[in-house]
Amino acid sequence: MTPHLGKTRGWAAVVFNNTGIAVTTARPAGKEFSVILQTAEPHVPVDGQEVSAQYQSTTQTLRRRVDLRDYRIVTAIGGGDVLCQTLRLPTTDVSELKQMLDLQIDNLTPLPVEESVYSFESLEITATETRILLAVASKAAVNCCVAALEAVGWQPEVVSVDALAVFRELLQQGTLPTDDRLNTLVLINSAVANFIVYSAGNIITIRSVMFGDKDFIRAELSLTLLSAEVERPGISAGKTLFATWDESLRTTVSELANGAEVLADSAASQPAVCVCLDAARAGSPQLNLLPEEWRERRHKALIRQVVLRSLIGLGAVYILALVIFLTFLGITKAQASRVENKLRRLHPQFESAQALRKTLTTMQNRLDAQHSALEVLREISRLMPDNVKLNGFSFKKDDKVALRGQAQAAGFANDFIGRLDKSEMFTKVTPGHQLIEPGTGVTKFDLDCSLKTAGAVYGVK
Repeated sequence: MTPHLGKTRGWAAVVFNNTGIAVTTARPAGKEFSVILQTAEPHVPVDGQEVSAQYQSTTQTLRRRVDLRDYRIVTAIGGGDVLCQTLRLPTTDVSELKQMLDLQIDNLTPLPVEESVYSFESLEITATETRILLAVASKAAVNCCVAALEAVGWQPEVVSVDALAVFRELLQQGTLPTDDRLNTLVLINSAVANFIVYSAGNIITIRSVMFGDKDFIRAELSLTLLSAEVERPGISAGKTLFATWDESLRTTVSELANGAEVLADSAASQPAVCVCLDAARAGSPQLNLLPEEWRERRHKALIRQVVLRSLIGLGAVYILALVIFLTFLGITKAQASRVENKLRRLHPQFESAQALRKTLTTMQNRLDAQHSALEVLREISRLMPDNVKLNGFSFKKDDKVALRGQAQAAGFANDFIGRLDKSEMFTKVTPGHQLIEPGTGVTKFDLDCSLKTAGAVYGVK
């Protein structure tokens, strides 16, 4: 589908959680983004391979409320399925940073490279050093989520991490402290506890552990803070805040906080809302765990679609050309039929004209079959050079002319004979005797000229 003309496409977040599937849409509203739709459907089991009829029905209900031509799709996986860490690399462009990570990714993930997918984003950039956030996830976990969406027509362009999106939205709302101390956000859901240590809005350390008993969570929180202090020595500890978007865990989180601040439910926004707004606000290349094979698959599908549309277009052009050709052929045949009918009507007049022409030709031949002696003498006089003189002329009607003459030199006589030979009045010129008088060079000659019929001379057949 193509986006509606005149509209800027918004973002639609489709996120699975322990209670069901949630959808949030957002569109630009000035310099900010406005949430257009926030809805959810009850939990439907999905394994990424076989999509149930109930799941299809649920997603179809959601899709009827979201015009996919107006929105780009983003989804997210849980923090428990992602290993996040911060790294320091030399400052360079994004493509070279990726090449550096490609070379050392084996040492940065416990998973086999072929079974994992990773992405990164820049946190802090100086003239010589770039600190990045690297996220590595199990490809199977990501594929399960993406496949479930693809199976019903949702095609996510971005796969993010829910805990990171919630953290950024809480910062955007001004709910979290933004001083330069080591502050900590603890995000709890039914399966995972996410620890995010940050300073001045920049993430220092991020960890996700399976949600267990309170003592285990407190111990892991202490280890995370210790790791952050090693990363940023000399920075004093700040506030620790607890939050959950699951109302059923509200009491448990309060007990775990043990006097620390617990964010109100309205502040700990739902993941789908945070994921949607985070994708919409991302100005630079954002963290995206969508496996490359999905991009390639869509690219091939797009090529097939373009080829199919091109073939349909060519087919339409061919059919149009065929219709035009057949129409033109029909018109031509109709015109040819009218011409044939007209020719048949004119044929008797044509035959009459042919007979009349034949009669006229016969009469012309009879009238002009012979040349007169005067006509022949006129033609000979026209062709005779100044240095040639005619001494004798013998005319035999409709047969030949015998000539006797003399010239100042043999060349003049030959020139005269050549002119006669080219005349339309004679079929053949036959030279006779030539006699050159000694001392004077005068050449005397005689010749015979065979006459053409007058009809042939004037083109009468």
